[in-house]
Order: sequence, then C-alpha cells, then structure tokens
Amino acid sequence: MSTRRTYILAAISGILAGAAYCHATFPTPSELMLVAFVPLMFAFFQEPNSYDGRRAVVGPLYVCFFLFHGICNWWISSWQDKTDPYLLVSGLAVWLAHPLLLMLPWYIATRLSRRLSIPSVLVLLPFLVSSAEWIHGQTDFSYPWLTLGYSLIDLPAAQVAEMIGVYGLTFMIVLVNVFFYEALRRRQLGRPWISPVVIGVGVCAVLTLAGMHLESVSRANASVQGRIMATVVQPNIDPWDKWSAPSEQLEIHRRITDSLRGESTVGDVVVWSETAIPFVIRNYRNVYDWMRLKAWVDTSSFSLLTGFADMMVYPQGDAPASARSLAIDPRMKYDHFNAAMVVNPGDPSVSVHRKTMLTPFAERLPFADQLSFAMKWFEWGVGISAWGKGRARLPLPVISNGDTIARIGTIICIESIYPDVARDMVNNGADVLAVITNDAWYNGTWGPRQHFDIARMRAIEMRRPIIRCANSGVSGFIDATGQTSMELPELQRMAASGMVTPGNVSTFYARFGDVLPIAATLISLLALLVARIPALLRILPPSIQRQPSHNSSEV
Repeated sequence: MSTRRTYILAAISGILAGAAYCHATFPTPSELMLVAFVPLMFAFFQEPNSYDGRRAVVGPLYVCFFLFHGICNWWISSWQDKTDPYLLVSGLAVWLAHPLLLMLPWYIATRLSRRLSIPSVLVLLPFLVSSAEWIHGQTDFSYPWLTLGYSLIDLPAAQVAEMIGVYGLTFMIVLVNVFFYEALRRRQLGRPWISPVVIGVGVCAVLTLAGMHLESVSRANASVQGRIMATVVQPNIDPWDKWSAPSEQLEIHRRITDSLRGESTVGDVVVWSETAIPFVIRNYRNVYDWMRLKAWVDTSSFSLLTGFADMMVYPQGDAPASARSLAIDPRMKYDHFNAAMVVNPGDPSVSVHRKTMLTPFAERLPFADQLSFAMKWFEWGVGISAWGKGRARLPLPVISNGDTIARIGTIICIESIYPDVARDMVNNGADVLAVITNDAWYNGTWGPRQHFDIARMRAIEMRRPIIRCANSGVSGFIDATGQTSMELPELQRMAASGMVTPGNVSTFYARFGDVLPIAATLISLLALLVARIPALLRILPPSIQRQPSHNSSEV
C-alpha cells in the first residue's frame, strides 16, 4: 500500500472518530464510532504487511489522532477575546502532545503484527486500547477526556456501563470495529466472513440488550419516596472578571437565589457553581462575609452547597512539599484549595470537599510534591493558580431539622472525567452526586456539552442522580439512567428547581471498579512478553505465530 494511501486512510479514521465523538454538536450519528477505525486497520493490518519500519507507522497514526483530538478538543485554548496567553498556548501544546498518547496502543499493535498473526493481533486490539485508556487516567498527568466510550452515551449500549464502566464501553467499540474489518478483510481474501471475532460481537450484542434491561430496572427502582428538591443557580458571570470583585460574585448568587424564593419554594438544597465564592471566605480576614452568609442560610429553609476557595495552614513538618511558606510566620506553610462546602441552617459545623484531581498545568503542576521547585514556572495568571490537592473523597451531608436527608458526593469540574472520583464518593456513602463547574472559559464551544455528557456517564456507572451546576451552563438534573430530566438554557442568568431521588443501589462497577481494563492490561503485558521472547513464541499454535515474510522485523 502506498504511503499516500496509508495517510488518507488514517485521516479518514481520525475524522470519523471525531465526528462520532462530537455527535451532540455535529449532525452525525454516534454509531460512526463503531466503524471509525476500520480504515486505520486497512492501513496496517493486512497480509503481508506493506509498511516497512517505525516511521511508516508513526506518521499516519499521528495524523489520525491529531485530527481526532483537534475535532473534539480544539476548544481547550478557549479562543475568546480575553483568553489568557497561558491558556491559549497550553491548549495548543495539548493538541500537539495528546495524539502521542492516543496512538500508543495502535503503535504497539502494529509492532506485534510483525511477530504474531494478523487475527491474533486483532483479537488483542480491544485489550490494548482499553488498557491504554485506563492507564492514561491514573496519574496527575492524565487527561482522559477523549475516552472512546463516551461516544455511546445516547445509545442503549451505554447502560451496560454500570457493569463495565466507560473503559469497558471502549473495549466494545474496538471489538465491533475489529469485527467489521475482519469481515471485510476475509471477504477480500475470498474466505468466509464468519470468524471467531463474531463471538466477541455477539457478546457485545448481549451486553447491549442487558444494558437496555438494566435501564428499565433502574427506572422501576426510582421510588418517589424520599425525594428532595434541589435548586441550581446559573449566574453566567464572565470568568475573567469574577476574580477582580469576589465579594460581588457572592452577592450576585444571593440575589438570584432570593429572586427564586419570591416565586416558589427553593427546596432542600441550593447548589452554586465551582468557585462561586472566589475567595477564602472562611479565613479570619473575611469573617464579615462569612457571618453574613451563615446568617442568610440560618434564616432560610435550605442548605447551601457551593464552590469556594479554601485554605489550610500546616506546621512546616506536616506540610506537603508543594505547600508555600507564610511570610508572617516562617514556621508555617499553606495551600489554597479549589473546594466545595455544605452550609446547613442552624448547624455550626461545615463539611468540605477539596478537589482531588486538578487540571494539569492550569490548576497544578503534575507531580507538584516531587517537582515543587518548578511550580512557579506553570502558574496561570487568572484567579488562584497552583491549587493544593485534596486527599479525601467524602460526601457532604444535607441536614434538615436534625436529620440527614441526602449525602451529596460533590465532584468539582475536571474530577468528573475520572470514574474513580464518583466511585469513591458512592462507596463512601453518597446517595446523590453533584458536579459543580465553571465551563465559561469555553463559552460558545463544544466543551460544555461534552462535559455534561461525561457527567451523564457517571450517573449510569453509579446509578445515582446528578445535580449539575455550571457558571454559564450546561446546568440541569440527570437521572440515574443518564437521561436529562431538566436543563437550563446556556449563557443565561437564572435558577431552577427540580426533584432528585437519592439512590442506594450498589452497581457492579461501583463495587469492583475497572476489572475489565485491569485484566486487559495484564493480557496486553503478557502478549508483549510472549512476542519479545522467541522461546515462548515457538510454543504457540502456528495459527497465532506470524508467518515469516521478507519484511518481518523484531517487535
């Protein structure tokens, strides 16, 4: 196959995958993801291999995933008039670097195809891709936004995520792609199109039907008893201006909430967005603002869940390496946190969740405790930069008349793209999830809608309703099946109330986590080990071994 044709096929796959992932904003069906990588397979997995060497593989693969990332995530640089240069440059840097991570499992598969038979590599491919996605989401340096499984959110198959999670959905996607490619390849070779891969597709079909059943069961179990009423406040504040007059932001939120109180009941809990209070209100220097807020909640009939800036002060010996020194006392250090708290009426205690997964380079330097000397090199010039990292994921209790009526697992912004954050919240007792965010940095782009759909996947995995409150949208209520029960118009200053049914179901995924991608990782490592050791390779059946050819090479 010519180099030009290889690049064309790779580009087609990148465009198809991007269009499928962005189905909420493109006039394209998400089902495209089930065939998106077939052209890429035609470029690399044929008998005999028509490419020679690593360079012939790296270039087309990079083009494929450069296009995929670009179509889906071009908005990271913000592209607004007030965009900070740091944000613009970091978005472009991610666009250049991220394709290298996305293409890695495909590159490994092409190298394996030099030692193992094409059908064997195709069987391994779903394991490689789901494994790579899972590994990618495990560190501070991760950005698992473009996990392929999210593209299925509007299909019945998404419901099976309560068993296998979003990485398991990726496994299904790649497996179906392999089926279509294998059927076409065998037809091209004049062989019967039925192959062992069909069994895998049959499994996917069964899982899809199971997902449809799980959705119906989840709806049937949604009892109207024990429901709570929640109110989301969408202030639609310019994210660059909010840091210049922080006390004013607090008043804006109060006025919007009070306006709704005049029209109808506000309910049991009012939810404000990420950093709705963009200053350390619980610090002694801001005691007046804190006492006013506490008195306002105490005289109301609702609890308040709000994002705010928190601060912790440590003795030198107990402080994380990334904590900064206090000039007023050299024996002490401090950290600022992007945090959320619940203020309950008449309750002097305040429950706080500090964000545990921070946006790499924008909110915190990855591995900052190990690279504390470099923290100032990557500080953003808007708001508070170099946030501290929270260590616990505990739900926040909503208390009414002395009784806990809900335990809200509060997820702050990018935490929602990490399934383990929601899973830990649920396993620690959360019966409702809340996602608070400030997506206004990306107004007018596809980012806020993608972020909303990611939250819908967390609802399915955990079978918990989600209250989502965003500065400028998308705000609304998501039920335990991932369906939107109410959505506020974007870019409007308003508030709305809705009923939420706390859940107590413990899903297979909540209990056991990412069993499938962990097993996929072990299988992938075993395949790499076998392919690298000739003695192990020789004991495999001939159908698995790669037949020698004039252009074979070591993996």
